[in-house]
Amino acid sequence: MKEFLSFAEGLADASRALLVEAARRPQQGEKKSDGSPVTPIDQAVEKRLREMIGDAYPDHGIVGEEHGASNPGTGHVWVLDPIDGTLAFLAGLPVYGTLIALLEGGVPVIGIIDMPTTNERWVGAAGSPTTRNGAATRVRACEDLSQAMLSTSNIDFYGEHDLPALERLKAATRWTVYGGSCMAYAQIASGRIDVGVDVAFDVFDYLALAPIIAGAGGVITDWQGKPLTLASGDRLIAAGDRRAHTAALAVLAGQDESSIREKSLHPQGEENATFGKTNNLNTLAPNKPPC
Repeated sequence: MKEFLSFAEGLADASRALLVEAARRPQQGEKKSDGSPVTPIDQAVEKRLREMIGDAYPDHGIVGEEHGASNPGTGHVWVLDPIDGTLAFLAGLPVYGTLIALLEGGVPVIGIIDMPTTNERWVGAAGSPTTRNGAATRVRACEDLSQAMLSTSNIDFYGEHDLPALERLKAATRWTVYGGSCMAYAQIASGRIDVGVDVAFDVFDYLALAPIIAGAGGVITDWQGKPLTLASGDRLIAAGDRRAHTAALAVLAGQDESSIREKSLHPQGEENATFGKTNNLNTLAPNKPPC
């Protein structure tokens, strides 16, 4: 694991060097067939990382956003998103980064979020604490979902079947912040955001997040509460506090308030606090500060 972790950080170094240079001048983007943006820099960064992986580990598989999958059924697979937040990159907003994951048996064991403009890097590895710029970082407690700060990347991603679930979750939490891309999930790991939810994501958008969130003490799953793997779908939810995660899953599923309160009380056998005694889940409980 140590060898792979060191190599993964080398990949992040290479990506950062290219992105820092590219950010000094305006870039042009195009729409891909799925409507998402792409720039020549996205393609160049992924090409460079693939070359490095191929040279070091020719028997490893690669799944990347811009150049597809190569041997994805092998025991070790690298999953790459060269620029997570390409629109932010085009706009000059400093919330874009590179996502790098290593999977063993389809399960992410290493994850990196590298943010070139803020000079920050979150690193997660199975069995080890998550670090931000080399120092351990932790999620914050949030026992009451109604006090939580919620993040989602882009409300435009939500279709008619997903939007009601998002609206329920917004109503059940205290604040909502938009457009953070991978930085939002890094801030869950650093205890600044409590819950993150997204739809229309692919594996390269979220598998790197899994070891980072888990290693910081949080939980990240699909909307059914299942762990994220190479075979997961396009919906994810993360929380710093397992109790908030359990309650948020119930909200997404459309369960009534009493069911949500019960789940928050007993999330997977863990003790939890209730929502405030009110019919409005977004109302502060008496004498209860925000998370």
